Amino acid sequence: MIQLIKRTIQKIQNEGFSKLIIGFITYAYDKYYDSKYSLDTYTWVEHDELLKEDEIAKHASSYMAVRVLPLRRLFEKLKLPVETVFVDIGSGKGRILLVASEFGFMEVRGIEFSSNLCAIAEQNIANYTQKITTTTNFTVINTDASIFKFSGDESVFFLYNPFNEFILRKVIENISKSPDDKHKKVIIINAAPGKKQVFETYKNVNKIGKYNFWEFSFDVYELIKES
Repeated sequence: MIQLIKRTIQKIQNEGFSKLIIGFITYAYDKYYDSKYSLDTYTWVEHDELLKEDEIAKHASSYMAVRVLPLRRLFEKLKLPVETVFVDIGSGKGRILLVASEFGFMEVRGIEFSSNLCAIAEQNIANYTQKITTTTNFTVINTDASIFKFSGDESVFFLYNPFNEFILRKVIENISKSPDDKHKKVIIINAAPGKKQVFETYKNVNKIGKYNFWEFSFDVYELIKES
């Protein structure tokens, strides 16, 4: 308890009281969200645990979910095209898919290398759809995102720091080379500020917006596929 008090005081000193309050509100809502729909999306999974599954995890980040409140606010603000496919790359336990489904996408598709996280996501989706009526189709694909061939029906991609620059570049190139008969231009939402310099090295990727909600930052890009 003493250590917790000390950490709280230190956090207030470093970040300010208002940021602490925002963090507490978004944390409390995340816990409520999981409880309401019988989900397991909040609990972190450390990098070492992911490494036990597959060597590709050396390029991955620990599993941490974007908070629900900033994610909803982002979708409300962007007014994304919903009669299409939304893809979360590095989808973990599926929280982003669940929140995205609230906004009427035809399909929400998760790509995740960890079979354990995919199994949790599938259970979360099953629990969620027992309590919520939705017309959105859910798909979870257990594969390495760096070698995945996109079908071309996807129009919105989301990434929350799922892996390092090595894999990220392969994913951007895979999206660029995907079929363009349905969507020549696609939207990419990057929720990892430390990776924005990677996107900005591509001539066919243009930044079209930057948003900050509840202390979470999102960079939005338009990618024009290669002909």
